[in-house]
Amino acid sequence: MFIASFATGPWQANCYLLAAGPGSDCVIVDPGMGAMEMLSQGLTEHDLRPVAVAATHGHVDHIGSAREVSGEYQVPVLCPVADRHLLSDPMAGLMAEAAPLLEQFYGSTHLEEPDEVVDVEPDSHHDVAGFDLEFMHAPGHTPGCSMIRFVDQEYGPIVMSGDVVFAGSIGRTDLPGGDATVMAHSLAEVVAGLDDASQLLPGHGPATTMAYERQTNPYLQGLG
Repeated sequence: MFIASFATGPWQANCYLLAAGPGSDCVIVDPGMGAMEMLSQGLTEHDLRPVAVAATHGHVDHIGSAREVSGEYQVPVLCPVADRHLLSDPMAGLMAEAAPLLEQFYGSTHLEEPDEVVDVEPDSHHDVAGFDLEFMHAPGHTPGCSMIRFVDQEYGPIVMSGDVVFAGSIGRTDLPGGDATVMAHSLAEVVAGLDDASQLLPGHGPATTMAYERQTNPYLQGLG
């Protein structure tokens, strides 16, 4: 298995390249704002062939380059269905203060949706690049927010946790579409149910493990 990551854009969201190994098909997870240059370098360096883009959720810091990547490599974008509108209307998930930044970055507060979008239903599985990707629906940060889980034969369960859970924290719930009560339910019913052996690859910040977060993350205390 091969995983590479780099941070993109003004909010430093993690973009991941997931493949069986160098020289093989790959999935691009969360290509955020301004991701294209570093993404292209990584694909070339490791001789990877993109077959799909996968989004943990629809916030622009995670999908800001989705249309560009999809068009360049002629691949579909797998997006949680409840967040699909954010692909073209990013301000629907942001505070009004973000508008000048989007204007500066894109010349507009509206984006064009990628040519091919696959609506990802809650808790569905998608076979991509040889991986069985499970989109674990965990709303609260956004209505469609998901964690992308798969199991590797050598490393065990790996969870791209997006903006649901980070090392020592969780995703904010005060943006449009966020809901603290819904997030609490997702933490108790979805995140807390993850195997302790799970490797967590968050949407921001460093990687961690479920065992460590269960012991140290204040938002997960007492959840089992």
